[in-house]
Amino acid sequence: MELAQLAVFVRPPIAGKVKTRLAGLFGDRGAAELYHAFVEDTLRMCSRVRAAGRVDVTLWSAGPEDEIVSEWARRLDVPARLQPEGDLGVKLGAAFDEGFRRYERVVIIGSDAPTLPIGLIGAALASLEDASIVLGPANDGGYYAIGASHSVRPSFERVRWSTSDALQDTLTANAHRNVAVLAPWYDIDEPEDLGILRAHLSVDPAAAPATARRLAELASAQR
Repeated sequence: MELAQLAVFVRPPIAGKVKTRLAGLFGDRGAAELYHAFVEDTLRMCSRVRAAGRVDVTLWSAGPEDEIVSEWARRLDVPARLQPEGDLGVKLGAAFDEGFRRYERVVIIGSDAPTLPIGLIGAALASLEDASIVLGPANDGGYYAIGASHSVRPSFERVRWSTSDALQDTLTANAHRNVAVLAPWYDIDEPEDLGILRAHLSVDPAAAPATARRLAELASAQR
């Protein structure tokens, strides 16, 4: 198995700039704190992936140099790369181009799914031994992961980003390629997504410990 790369997309946890659709519940600051916890749990999972061997991790930030993002990069012992201007397709394309300079397989995830199981990352990497592209469907019609192998850069032509059509549009744009589809998982964007998250963490808080703690703190502050 060739060495692979797991790339993580993050945003500086600035109040009023992240998880704005959750601000009605927690305020701008609370929503940013919750997103901070999402990233903490995502990086924890990435560290476990790397510790399992033969997978490097890299970090792509949507904003300029930020103290917290720099700390996340130091924790992973990698530089924080800056995502280019443009839509998500441009950003993903840049990450694939950079990754394929060194790696046979590249998988990219976001930081909106704090309970994402390590097994799904393993499944994504394993799928790329045969498939050219792999997609992990999310509950909102997008995807929590996308991967590619052997320098096959996915096409994002006519993908309607931030809509319920993003996954299907990406499948359509890559219909001429061998695409594997993983088991679905949920990410957290809308207030109604929190019900799924809370139910999951009530049974298994270890699935996302930083998020579980922050949710409990936010709930306590609202009482």
